Amino acid sequence: MKPAPEPVPPRKPKHPRNSLNELDGERWLYFTRSILKTSYPREFGHDLRKSHGANKPPRLMQALVEFFSKGGGRVLDPFAGVGGTLLGASLAEPPRKAVGFEINPKWAEVYAEVAGKHRDLPAQEMVVGDCVALLGDAVRFPDGCFDFVATDPPYNVHLERTMCDGKYDATHGNRRSDYDMRSDDPRDLANFGTYDRFLDGMEAAFRGMHRVLRDGGYLALIVRNAYQEGEYLFTHVDLARRAKAAGFTPKGEIVWYQTGSRLRPYGYPYGYVPNIAHQFIVILQKPRGKKGKKAAAAATPTAAAAPAATEAPTKKKAKVGKG
Repeated sequence: MKPAPEPVPPRKPKHPRNSLNELDGERWLYFTRSILKTSYPREFGHDLRKSHGANKPPRLMQALVEFFSKGGGRVLDPFAGVGGTLLGASLAEPPRKAVGFEINPKWAEVYAEVAGKHRDLPAQEMVVGDCVALLGDAVRFPDGCFDFVATDPPYNVHLERTMCDGKYDATHGNRRSDYDMRSDDPRDLANFGTYDRFLDGMEAAFRGMHRVLRDGGYLALIVRNAYQEGEYLFTHVDLARRAKAAGFTPKGEIVWYQTGSRLRPYGYPYGYVPNIAHQFIVILQKPRGKKGKKAAAAATPTAAAAPAATEAPTKKKAKVGKG
C-alpha cells in the first residue's frame, strides 16, 4: 500500500498592500531571479501538445499567471498554440479566466482535446482567428479588458532550414528534427517572408495588446533568438524595441533554460554555430493612467500598418556552416 502523500502546506498570506498578485514575500522574491532553470514533468496532455514545436509547459505559464495577475483576473494569449497559457491559468491558485487566439485550427483542436481529458480544470476560451484582427475588435474585446498578456509568438519567418544544409539527415538522428510550426495561412506572421516584415507585423500585434491590456498591466513575451543566413539575430531585443514603439515600457528579462535540450553538431568541424538552448521571457508593462495614454499617443509606428501577407510561405533554405 502506497503511503499517503504529504499534505501541501498552506500558502502564506500576501502583503496587505500587494495589489499585483496573491503571492507572499518569499514566493515573490523567488520569482524575480533573472535566470530560470526548469525540468517539468510530462503532464497535461504533453504527448498531444508536443506535436507543436514550441509548446510551453503549463506549469511555467502558471507561474507567470500567478505573479502577474490576481485571482479572478483575465489573461490573454494572442498566439495561444496548443493552449499552454490557458492550462496555466486553469492551474493557477486561485484560477484565472483566460482567452487564447490561435490562427491555426489544428493547434486549437489539440487544446480542445487536452482540455476534454482534464475536466477537473476550469474551461477556458480558445478563439480561432488572426490575432491582429481580433485585437482590433473593440466591441468583442474593449479597451483594458485583460489584466495580463502572456504569449509565445513566432520567433521569425518560417524557413525550412536555419542551422544546417540537410546533407546528413538520413543517417544522423541528431541532425533531424520533427519541429513543426508551419501553417499555410498568409495572415500568419511567420509567413510574412522577411524578418523586417515579421517585425512590422509583431508591432501591429503589440499595439493591439496594448489597447486591450489594463493600465499598469504586464506583458510576458517568450522568445528564442535565431541564427539565420550565417548571422545571429537578437530577436528578443528587436521585439522589445517594437513593443516599446507600441507604448510598452521594458521592465526586465528572464533567461529560461529547459533541461534536456538536444545538442546538434551545427558547423562542426568548420566553425562556431551555437546550440541555442535558452529562451527569453521579456517583461514589459503598459504605463498607468495619463502616462500610459501619453505613451500610446506618442508612440510612432515603425511601419504605417501591418504588412499585407499575400505571398506564399517562404520555402527557401538558409544554409549555415556545414552538416
